[in-house]
Amino acid sequence: MKYREIWKVYSKVFDRQTFKNLEALEKAGYLKEPLVVVSEGKEAVVFRAESSLGYVAVKIYKVMNISYRKQYEYLLADPRFQRFPRTRIGTIYTWVKKEFSNLTRLYKSMVNVPMPIAFRGNVLVMEWIGDETPAPQLRDVYTILDQEFFKKILNEYMRFVKKAKLVHGDLSEYNILVYRKIPYIIDVSQAIPFEESTISWLERDLKNLVRMSKKFGVSIDVNELKELFYTEKGNPAGPYS
Repeated sequence: MKYREIWKVYSKVFDRQTFKNLEALEKAGYLKEPLVVVSEGKEAVVFRAESSLGYVAVKIYKVMNISYRKQYEYLLADPRFQRFPRTRIGTIYTWVKKEFSNLTRLYKSMVNVPMPIAFRGNVLVMEWIGDETPAPQLRDVYTILDQEFFKKILNEYMRFVKKAKLVHGDLSEYNILVYRKIPYIIDVSQAIPFEESTISWLERDLKNLVRMSKKFGVSIDVNELKELFYTEKGNPAGPYS
C-alpha cells in the first residue's frame, strides 16, 4: 500500500478508503508522495504534497472515532446541502464537498482563499499558501503588522459577504494566513449563504473583527461594521478602497 508512513501514524483515525482516495487523486495527477505533515486538529490533518503545480495542501478529514455532530448540524442549516446520507461517512464526505464548493465560490469572487483543486471522499486538495513552510496564522505575526493590514482583512471579508454572498461564521486569527503581506481566509467549510437567517453568524464574525482590530490599534466598533455590511454603504471592494 502506498502512503505507508502515513498509515503507520494515522491508521487509527483514517480508514483504508482514505488511502484509496489518495491513490485516486495521485493517479489523476493532483498530488504525489511524499506527504509532509503541516498541522493536525481534532477534525483533520493537513499535509504538504508535491504536484505538477508545485506544492499543494492536502486536507484529510478523520473518519474514525471522531464526533461529527457539529458538522451534521451545520449541514442541516445550509439550504444547499441539506440532502445527504445521515451517516458518519456521508456527513464527512458532504462536509468536504461543501468546503470545496465554498472555496470555488469565494475564489471566483476574487476573495483571497486557497484555490480549490480537487476533492475525493474525505480528502481535499487546494493551493499551498507559503514557501517551503506554510504561511503563518495571523495570531503569530500581529507584532510585525500595521493598521493597513487590518484594512486588508476587512476588505477581504467585505468581498466574502457582499460579493460571494457567504458568511464565514468562525472568522478569527486562527483561520487567516499571512503571506507576502496578504491575508488569506481559510477553513471555510462551515460558511453558509448570507441571508436574514444567518445574521447572527455575521455578527459573530464582526465581533471577532472588532476584537482583532484592537491589536492593530484600529478604533472601530460593531455598530460601524454593521452599517457597512447591512447597507449599500459597504461594497465588495471594501470601505477603504
